Amino acid sequence: MEEKISFSKRVVRTVTILTWLFLIPLFGNIPGANVLAAQAAIDNPTYTLTSTDDSAVSTKARPNETTVLIFGSIECSKTNATLDSISSCNWVKRSDIRVIFVDVGLYTKEEIQEFKDGYQCPDLTFCYAEDQTNLKVVYQYKQLLGSDTKSPMIILIDKDNKIQNFSTGTAKTANEILASIKEFANIDEAEDSQPPSDLNTGTTNFPYVLKDIENKNVYVKTNPNEATILLFGDTACGKTKATLQAIDQSDWVSRSDLRIIFADVMGASVSDTTKFANNFSSKDIIFCHDESALNWSHALSYLNLIHTTGGEFPYIIFIDKNNKIQSITLGPKTAEEILTEINKLPANPSPDSTPDTDTKPTTPTPDTKPTTPTPDTEPTTPTPDTKPTTPTPDTDTKPTVPTPGTDTKPTTPTPTASISNVSRLKSSSATKSVKLSWKKIPQAKGYIIYQYNSSKKTWVKKKTLTKNTASYTVKNLTPGTSYRFAVKAYIQSNGKQVRSKSYTALYTATKPGAVSFQVTAGKKKATIKWKKVKGATNYTVYYKTSAKGAWKKLKTVKGTSYTKTKLTSRKTYTFTVKANKAYKGKTYTGSSSSKKVKIK
Repeated sequence: MEEKISFSKRVVRTVTILTWLFLIPLFGNIPGANVLAAQAAIDNPTYTLTSTDDSAVSTKARPNETTVLIFGSIECSKTNATLDSISSCNWVKRSDIRVIFVDVGLYTKEEIQEFKDGYQCPDLTFCYAEDQTNLKVVYQYKQLLGSDTKSPMIILIDKDNKIQNFSTGTAKTANEILASIKEFANIDEAEDSQPPSDLNTGTTNFPYVLKDIENKNVYVKTNPNEATILLFGDTACGKTKATLQAIDQSDWVSRSDLRIIFADVMGASVSDTTKFANNFSSKDIIFCHDESALNWSHALSYLNLIHTTGGEFPYIIFIDKNNKIQSITLGPKTAEEILTEINKLPANPSPDSTPDTDTKPTTPTPDTKPTTPTPDTEPTTPTPDTKPTTPTPDTDTKPTVPTPGTDTKPTTPTPTASISNVSRLKSSSATKSVKLSWKKIPQAKGYIIYQYNSSKKTWVKKKTLTKNTASYTVKNLTPGTSYRFAVKAYIQSNGKQVRSKSYTALYTATKPGAVSFQVTAGKKKATIKWKKVKGATNYTVYYKTSAKGAWKKLKTVKGTSYTKTKLTSRKTYTFTVKANKAYKGKTYTGSSSSKKVKIK
C-alpha cells in the first residue's frame, strides 16, 4: 500500500470527511450549538472499533460501567480541549467509567498513538481507522440521534447500554461530563474529587510528543504550576541562535515555574542538535531534534491558530500552566521581550471557567507579521513527515515581510531548488530481506531509505544511495515481521542536499521461516504435525499424489496439525506445509520442504 504523507493527504482526508458528513465542519472553527438528548434511554447500537494497540473495542456498554464515547478529529480544538480536561481529572481512573475517543479524521495508527501519548493518560482508549469505518459509525449515530456531527460528538451510555445524553460541537470540561453522568448513574462523591477547571481564555495546547537529544520523550502538554515556552526554529539559523542565547543569559531562565523547549523543524539529527545545544551554558533549556521529520507539522498546527503558514524564525509559543496557548510570536526576540509575554500569562484558573469561549492566542507582534503568499501561488502546507522547503538550512529567515507602517508589498520568496516525490514504491519480500523499488526520477542525485521504528515512533535513516538507482534491498531483517519503509529523493543545490518534500512510504512484511514438520501414515489417512513458526498468522497444507503431479491445497489452519483422510492404502503421497503472515491486506508465504509417506 503506497502512502504519500503530504499536503495532498490532508486534502484527501478533508474531501472524504466532508463527503460523508455533508459539509459539516469537523475542525472546531465554527461554533456548534450544544445539543442535549431530547429523548432519553435510546438503545445504543453495537459497533466494533480498533484501538491503537489493535484491540477490538465495542461501543456496547459493559455491565456496571458508564461509557463516554467521543467522536472527533485530532485537529479540532474543542475535541482537544475536552480530552485535555478529561485526561487531567480524577474520575477517568474509575473502574465504573470507560472513556473512548474515536478519530474520524482518517489519521494513521501512528498519528493517533502519538496523539494518545501526548495526554499521558492510560485510562483513555483511542481508536483509529485509516479507511471510512469510523466515519460510517459516526454517521449512524447522527441518524439515530437526529443530530449534526460537529466535533466533538460526546455520547453518554449507561450500564444498560442506553444512550442517556449527548452533545455536539461544544467543548466539555470533565466537571460538566461528570455532572451529566450523575444524572443517571450512582457516583460515590466520597471516592472521587472534582477535576480541575479550565481557563476561559486561550486555546488548549496540542498533545505533541517531541524527542530530546537523549531520545527521551518531551511532552508539550504543560506540567502543573509550570508554564511552557516552546520555540520552533532551525539549528542553522542565526536568529534562532541569538534568541536562545538571550534566554540562556537571562536571569529568569532557571525559574522553577517555567519550562523552555527548543524544537528543530529542519530535520536536524541527534548529533547536530547536541552540537547546537553545546553553544549554551544553561541546563534549563530542553533541546529536541527532528530526525523523524515531524516537528514542522507540529509547528504548522500552532501557526494555523494565527492564520499563517510561515514567518521569521524562531516561532515562540507561550503556554500557561493550565495548558492554554496564550500568544504566539514570530521572529527573534530579546530576553526582555520574551519576559514581557511570560508576565502576561494568567497566574490562576478563573473560577467561572467556560471552555466554550475558547479564544485564539494573540497574533504575532508588529515586527513579525505573517507571510503573505503571492496571488498566483498558494502556500504549500507541509505534513507530519515533511520538512519545509523554505528557508533552506543555510538561511536565517523565511520570506521577508515588511513591518507595519511601510507601504511596500510583501517580498516574493526566491524560488528554491526542489525535486519531485518518489512514486510507484513497491516491495518484494524474502524471509530476511525486503527489496524496495520505485520509479526513477531523472534529475535525482540519489535516494534516502528510511525505516520506521515503531517502539520509538520515529523514522530512522537506513541508507543514503549516492547513485540514481531505482531499487534497494534491506537486509538482515527478522522473518515473519511487519515493517514500514519510506524513500525520499534528493539533489545537490549550492552545495546543500535538497530532499523531496514528502516521504513515499509503504507497509510490508518479511516472509515467515520454513515449517519443520512430520508426517505419520495411518489407515487411509496421514497426520501432519509441525512446530510454530514465529510471526506466522496461519499455515497451509498441500499434497500431491505423484512425484510429477501438481500440488493441491488441502487446508489453511491456525493450529499446528492437520489430518488428511480418505487416502488410498499402500499409495505414496507427498506433503508440505507453508507458513503465512497476513499483514495490511496482503499474505506473505514462506518457503517449504516436502516429505513422502506411504499410506497403510
